[in-house]
Amino acid sequence: MKLVSQQPVEMTVPPSDPVKGYEQQKGFWAELKGDQDKTLFRRVLHNPTRNDAEVFSDDPEQSIARAPAPKRKGVFVVVVPHTEKGREVTLSRSTGNPNIEAAGAPRGMAAMRSLATGPAREIARFKLKK
Repeated sequence: MKLVSQQPVEMTVPPSDPVKGYEQQKGFWAELKGDQDKTLFRRVLHNPTRNDAEVFSDDPEQSIARAPAPKRKGVFVVVVPHTEKGREVTLSRSTGNPNIEAAGAPRGMAAMRSLATGPAREIARFKLKK
C-alpha cells in the first residue's frame, strides 16, 4: 500500500468517529495523528483492501459468490481534516480467521468469507506533506 497523492480540498469533512475507547473494535478506519501519536480524527470506512471479488456464475441457479483475489489492485480516497496539528494518517483493519468456516462457504474460502475475528490493527502509516 502506498500514498499516491495528497491534496487539500475545500469541503466539509464528515464528523469524526470516537477517538478514544475503540482499541478493541473490529472494522476498517483511517486516523489523523498529531504529535505523540495522538488521534485527532477517526473515520470508520468500508474496507477498500479486500482480497476477494464477486464472482457471477453462468448457472442461473447459483447466487453471486466471493472468490479469492489476493493480487487485487485499486485506488481509494480518504478524507481527513486539513489542520496544522495533523502529522500522519494511519489505516487500520481487522482480518478474518482462516480457521473458521463461514456457514455455507466452500472449503478454503473461510478466511475470505468469515467475519473479522479480532480488533483492527494498523496496516499503513503515511506522513503528511506540509
